[in-house]
Amino acid sequence: MKTLTFTFSLMLVLFLASLANAQTTLPWQKTYGGSAHEYVYKTIPTADGGFAFVGYSESSDGDVSSNHGGEDLWVAKTNASGIIQWSFLYGGTANEQGFDLVQTTDGGYMVAGWTESSDGNVTGHHGTGNSDYWVLKLTSAGALSWNKCFGGLGDDDGNAIVKTQDGNFYVSGTTYSNDGDVSGLHGNGDFWVINIGPTGSLLQQKCVGGTNYEEAINMALTPDNGCVIVGRTQSSDGDVVYYHGGADMLIAKLTSSLSMEWAYCYGGTETEECNSIVALTDGSYTALGYTSTHNNGDVTGHHGAQGSDDFWLIHLTATGTLSWEKCLGGSGDDQANGLAATLDGGYILTGLTNSTDGDVTGFHTAMFDPDVWVAKVNSAGTLQWQRCCGGSGQDEAFNVFEQSSGVFVVTAFTYSTDFDVTSNHGDADGWIFKVTGAAGIEEYDAGMLLKLYPNPTSSLLNIEHAQGKLSLQILNSSGQLVYENNHFDAARIDINEIHLSNGQYLLKLSDGKHYSAKKFSVCR
Repeated sequence: MKTLTFTFSLMLVLFLASLANAQTTLPWQKTYGGSAHEYVYKTIPTADGGFAFVGYSESSDGDVSSNHGGEDLWVAKTNASGIIQWSFLYGGTANEQGFDLVQTTDGGYMVAGWTESSDGNVTGHHGTGNSDYWVLKLTSAGALSWNKCFGGLGDDDGNAIVKTQDGNFYVSGTTYSNDGDVSGLHGNGDFWVINIGPTGSLLQQKCVGGTNYEEAINMALTPDNGCVIVGRTQSSDGDVVYYHGGADMLIAKLTSSLSMEWAYCYGGTETEECNSIVALTDGSYTALGYTSTHNNGDVTGHHGAQGSDDFWLIHLTATGTLSWEKCLGGSGDDQANGLAATLDGGYILTGLTNSTDGDVTGFHTAMFDPDVWVAKVNSAGTLQWQRCCGGSGQDEAFNVFEQSSGVFVVTAFTYSTDFDVTSNHGDADGWIFKVTGAAGIEEYDAGMLLKLYPNPTSSLLNIEHAQGKLSLQILNSSGQLVYENNHFDAARIDINEIHLSNGQYLLKLSDGKHYSAKKFSVCR
């Protein structure tokens, strides 16, 4: 056991027992997959209190079986505890991926993705070697009722589905076709949205874009039974206005008849991408993606150098006017994917981070494998709390929703087997977990036998632990980093130059694989 003494130069403070304690926890988590590669893109709550998720799998073991070849679209249903009730692969001998699903009134599911196959479960594929939108209707037990391919002879990649107020479905994604089901292509890739009936009949279709490149990534139903589609663009003509340069966020609002209302660009001179949007009841919108623009155009408050990514949260009026925007992240790459409005009027955000500074604390590894990053903001986009989730491998989240007040379900994939991740079937697994949070700091012990004394302290803080060389961080009661030593060598260190203000602190030690953290306060 090693004992270390830190000397703090401190102002007179009183210990404030009422300061916020950290409540960011992962009370529940499950990994899903087999020995090969699985991604899970979206999880939804089901009517019976369980969950259903969609993604793709390359395995034929573990939680999956009967792979048709390559990547298969994967849908699974769990109970409230995350135990799988059924799990099925759908596809043919080429590749399929699933990105979105909704539960239908009969307890079944409508699923959207894409397919490159023309055999197995797939019927009606339009070309050879290209991709089609693929829509599947499943029963409540996961049996395939019917499937439909939509597209042309180019690549058509579906990735979002919403149920309309009249019982139909919008499906959106990107098209490179101008034949088959597709008409009106503007150039090298367009947003493409279709309206289909309950049995998959094609009712309407619409291409949105310009003569350059567009990629649609997500969609939301609007209160007027229209839809709003998000992604990115490199065009400055056609349907696209206010292009800034590089790649911009593109957000397009369509009516219930798929007529264009507006399609506006948001961003700066570098790269922006929009990955999620919430249509609010007052007709306005909040959208989330990422930006690599360092403070020009629409972007302010960017944390890193030009070219590094920040989460970028924007709020729009009903007519698409930018009313406010916020950058969140650090000096590394922070890419946002999932967004949901929360019961308290704020928002929950998720994606990935490679940062260890700025708004980000708790990153699990010093290497280049990202963590899942979950951030809670208020209605104005101000950060309330954040948490890095994952391990020493690559971890990324795609979707989040609020299950109950303050409890959030995150859908991700993981290559990790340590820190927050308790198991992995092999290679990449789907990873679904719950996170709760409140402003503050939390204690955690991973077996380092960390002890701090005296506590409260007036000048000296003794630290006992059972490890060798470590990295050390001190965080204030808001979770902000106030001191860091990445080469802590178990020697007595005089840090009089650090003047800690009133409050409670968290001292965190990490050996690169695990960490322990203890609270301390200063009272003199």
